[in-house]
Amino acid sequence: MIKDVYITRINNEPGKSQFGFGITPENEVVYLTGFVVDNFDLTEEDMGTKNKMSLLPDSKDKADFVATAILTEDSALQQGYEWSKEEIERLEGLLEKHGIEY
Repeated sequence: MIKDVYITRINNEPGKSQFGFGITPENEVVYLTGFVVDNFDLTEEDMGTKNKMSLLPDSKDKADFVATAILTEDSALQQGYEWSKEEIERLEGLLEKHGIEY
């Protein structure tokens, strides 16, 4: 199943300990395996972010779910949108710096 997950903890020490935890909006606990943490380059900076994840029920009953993948929206349209936002902020900064109303 696919659910939104807020990342609450990340431990990413390559070659040593890689894992994490998250929580769904329904307060279900999600375990992030070392595979997920490593493959999606998760760090402490990702804590608090909301991501869509592919989840399976935890067969060991230590959490409600285990994350198998993070679903990213890495399309050309999304990249164009992000670039446009950054460019607008840059141009607004230039206008404000020179006292030009827009």
